[in-house]
Amino acid sequence: MKTPGEDTIAIEQHIEAPASSVAMYIGDFRNAKEWMVGIEGIERLSEDTYRLMLESPVGRLEPEVRILEVGEGLIHWVYTSAIEGNGEITVAPTEHGRSCIVSYTGGFRLKSRVLNRAARFVGIERFARRNGERSLLRLKHLMEVRHY
Repeated sequence: MKTPGEDTIAIEQHIEAPASSVAMYIGDFRNAKEWMVGIEGIERLSEDTYRLMLESPVGRLEPEVRILEVGEGLIHWVYTSAIEGNGEITVAPTEHGRSCIVSYTGGFRLKSRVLNRAARFVGIERFARRNGERSLLRLKHLMEVRHY
């Protein structure tokens, strides 16, 4: 459910690689640095908690995320610091099974009212959408190159 001031993004990408391979790759959140645009680093804090180092229009942010669910072509996380919101990626095989559709849905807002206002002013939703689209294109390239 969207809360006031929360930006929600939904993006999908067709990838010419088996759903199982793509799901296994994204299921390991440490791989996010390779394919998620804007993530400069990932620090594993516990089995299901990570700190992300990412660049944003309002400067460097270091939100922590907790993985809520992984498996069956799904990874779902919630932000636990700096950002309020969550993200989910699903991987669904296409009819012929040699490719898949990857869908990302996420909602977020910065916890700091001042930073959130500044972020909205500088267009953080456009920034996040563009990074999301670029991330799925990067994932597509990585998976298709590895697959062939």
